[in-house]
Amino acid sequence: MFEKQQKGKEPRDQEYEELQKSTFLASREGNIEYKLKLVNPTQYRFEHLATQMKWRLQEGRGEAVYQIGVEDNGLLVGLVGADITILREREVDYDSDTPRKIAEVLVRKVPDDQQFLDLRVAVLGNVDSGKSTLLGVLTQGELDNGRGRARLNLFRHLHEIQTGRTSSISFEILGFNSKGEVVNYSGSRTAEEICESSSKMITFIDLAGHHKYLKTTIFGLTSYCPDFAMLVVGANTGIAGTTREHLGLAMALKVPIFIVVSKVDLCSRGTVERTVRQLERVLKQPGCNKVPMLVSNADDAVTAAQRFAQSPSITPIFTLSSVSGESLDLLKGMVMVSPEMNPTICWLFEAEIVLLFHAKTFRKGFQVTVHVGNVRQTATVERLHGKEELRTGEKAVVRFRFIKHPEYLKVGAKLLFREGVTKGIGHVTHIQSASLFQNQP
Repeated sequence: MFEKQQKGKEPRDQEYEELQKSTFLASREGNIEYKLKLVNPTQYRFEHLATQMKWRLQEGRGEAVYQIGVEDNGLLVGLVGADITILREREVDYDSDTPRKIAEVLVRKVPDDQQFLDLRVAVLGNVDSGKSTLLGVLTQGELDNGRGRARLNLFRHLHEIQTGRTSSISFEILGFNSKGEVVNYSGSRTAEEICESSSKMITFIDLAGHHKYLKTTIFGLTSYCPDFAMLVVGANTGIAGTTREHLGLAMALKVPIFIVVSKVDLCSRGTVERTVRQLERVLKQPGCNKVPMLVSNADDAVTAAQRFAQSPSITPIFTLSSVSGESLDLLKGMVMVSPEMNPTICWLFEAEIVLLFHAKTFRKGFQVTVHVGNVRQTATVERLHGKEELRTGEKAVVRFRFIKHPEYLKVGAKLLFREGVTKGIGHVTHIQSASLFQNQP
């Protein structure tokens, strides 16, 4: 938020002016509200504030951020004797001898039909980038010993323990109580206890990084409908292996992404900075069009959380260590703020696709494995509208038919398909109900 300093001005003054500007230009939409004070309201004012808060909570999907001590025109007036639980605060210069502060306060409202707010985060990244180790540290509350001890509780199979590589989909939870404090297995014996003590739950979906388990990773991304994706990149290896492919999959499914550069304890500062610059170059490329945002302190973490929730182009980047614990608190402190399904069962469906790669030509009769949500089944290409064949990079509306049994689909659902080296993405445009199509395979 406060990256550039105008010539001739102190950094502190520059921060105030930029915050004033961002406050004054704030939209009526979103989950951020600005208030000068919230004391002794009349009954009419109280009802108005309650309605306003409900709107902000709805905009933020259950969470809202209030900046207290700010007038409607953006003037930073501040509060006298403020003593509240806050995300961040700053002292302001005002015509008074009494020190005053402005503050950002997080308001969380759990819906009446839920015990807690739930957020699903898919964990992506190349093999040996430190995904499972990072999750072990976050959920168990203990740092790693540098040899992978933290990840042992996450593995489900003997060969995973022996090789240190995830081959299946596993789930880990991290809770936050009403005060914003972390609730994990370090203070709770069971998952039930974590759920009971939390007002917000993060469910991490740990996915495989090795290329031979890519089908399992695609299934996890499409079937569990994550709200966000955490792409883990080893600082010592940079962008390698399946990193680009995982990034592309998340972008194709329009899952907001944030990046964690792990293992900074193994590298010099120069190596870490080189990896970050490499990531920034990739994110800024025309195919990505992302805006990287390096998170270096607690203030950056709050700003990143607000911008990340509001704009899918913002991509926060964290640099941390699961051994030394460096910057782990920033990742936990980033407070990130499913559509209703109306599925139809079908054998036949049409999708607008882009053929990412195919060795020869893609034509009628070709069979591919289709991933749509939690659906994974082989389908045959019945027809290419307006074309006889497709080549790499071309687009078309294609009619598919499942070969085993009908599936529940929804128009607009994201679609991935692959067969060997053949890869493509798209979205469902039309569904022919099974009740209207009786000639089943």
